[in-house]
Amino acid sequence: MSNIIGTIITDCADANARARQELRFDSLFGVKPSFLGVGSYSPFEAAGNLIEQLDVLTNFPVSDKSRQNVVLVNVAPRGEDVQKKWDNGTPFCYFKFGQTLVVSTYEGQSLALARDFGIVSTVELFDIPTVTAAAVEWGELTPEEAERINHTQFRSLEFMPLVAYWIWQGKPVPSTAQSLEELPSAKGKAWFIDNFDNVKTTMLPEDIDFADGKQVTLDGGIAATCYTRLTDVPQGVTALTIGSSGYGDHRFLEIVIGHRGRAATELGLTIGASVLPIN
Repeated sequence: MSNIIGTIITDCADANARARQELRFDSLFGVKPSFLGVGSYSPFEAAGNLIEQLDVLTNFPVSDKSRQNVVLVNVAPRGEDVQKKWDNGTPFCYFKFGQTLVVSTYEGQSLALARDFGIVSTVELFDIPTVTAAAVEWGELTPEEAERINHTQFRSLEFMPLVAYWIWQGKPVPSTAQSLEELPSAKGKAWFIDNFDNVKTTMLPEDIDFADGKQVTLDGGIAATCYTRLTDVPQGVTALTIGSSGYGDHRFLEIVIGHRGRAATELGLTIGASVLPIN
């Protein structure tokens, strides 16, 4: 049995990219990772799923708290603002949370919920050429291999799993501390639409002073009634319920239509859509 659990959250998720990433992870860590593909540049989806996975890995009863976990998160914004700020796209970074190592892209909202939940406030940023130069000194890479990685178009395959492996091995990987304070908020957004077309949001009950029967007006003038349990929502009623997703005692609110589903379709909601302004 492997001594780690591995998982990948990425927007590079077609069959070809998935197979290569899984093989790369398995070749390094000796375990096939769980693979979760998200929509093309969907930072809100990545943010919510990261919270979910950290909850499963660290909070579930009877789970082995001594086992090490490696989580890779790759959702890379590609706008002009990012290109002006960083030479080769958003940098990668890492943080440790107990026995869990998270290596992630930095820019965007992928880490915003982890910050807001108090899981992490500061990460360690990587500069890829600096890291590969160190790996050449360790004898882990040849100069030619380092040069190829420095200019790769598939950084989440060529660099990300390697740097996670080196950290896991205890190598002195060069990095620079960076606060997450400047990351944009992910609050008040839709982050996932399940197979029943229910909408998972980044709102918590305390964000709206949740109480059974309370009326809430969502963005776009949508009227919703609060019900703690999904089973209590009357048929056809648009409602906010306390869902199963979240971290620890904090559970995200979901937008549903009672006993009918199709909330996202009927209300015109998509991942990343604003569902309620959060001050």
